[in-house]
Amino acid sequence: MKVPVLLCAAAALLVARDNGGIRPRGAASDYPAHQSAKGVTIAAAVIPPEQVSKLFATDLNKAGYIVVEVAVYPETGNEVEVKSRDFLMRAGSDPVTLRPVGADTIAARLHQKNAPKAPPAPGDVTIYPTATIGYESGGYDPVTGQRRSGVYTATGVGVAVGQQPGPPAPPPPASTDRDRTTMERELADKGLPETRTVDPVAGYLFFPKPSSSKGKNGPYHITYYGEHEQVQLDIPPFKK
Repeated sequence: MKVPVLLCAAAALLVARDNGGIRPRGAASDYPAHQSAKGVTIAAAVIPPEQVSKLFATDLNKAGYIVVEVAVYPETGNEVEVKSRDFLMRAGSDPVTLRPVGADTIAARLHQKNAPKAPPAPGDVTIYPTATIGYESGGYDPVTGQRRSGVYTATGVGVAVGQQPGPPAPPPPASTDRDRTTMERELADKGLPETRTVDPVAGYLFFPKPSSSKGKNGPYHITYYGEHEQVQLDIPPFKK
């Protein structure tokens, strides 16, 4: 009877790995915050920006995301359904509740942000400011009768049709469909697995940074809406 049990446990672990994620820490107490509810313990840690840069090739700091490592520890013999949408976060005293953003959404936004802008089509009109500087000598002021001379400046507006004024600027680096797929795969592979499991699982959740300065430096309040009970976690700010 032991063989089927072992096979089931191994199969559950393989399913969790196939769905992405990272290796959970040895125990829930190894995380800065952990809390138990009916049949499960949730643990979490906010990853400092400098560590995020080492963990991901995708620039999540510049893109404006907070990375949270989350681990789920089911009680022995209890199966738990893990879903990223069951987690919400508030940062500092900011009242806004943040939801995790999926890998596909992050990759799509970065892909769109890095896409080069199309050059103006033939016939398009571009308006741009102009400035002139020179030296004037000769002639008399009709009011004062004095000779005019010296440096002068003038400003105006130029119009270009079908092209940008001046030499063409180098095109910005483009984000290709392949880049987008690579970013999405990296984030999905390390993200919190979406699975049912009897074994501990862990992964990262990606929350948008709050727009208000009230949530800039934490602490971070995580709420897990489980199948039977809510779990509240207060994660202290990471040390700089």
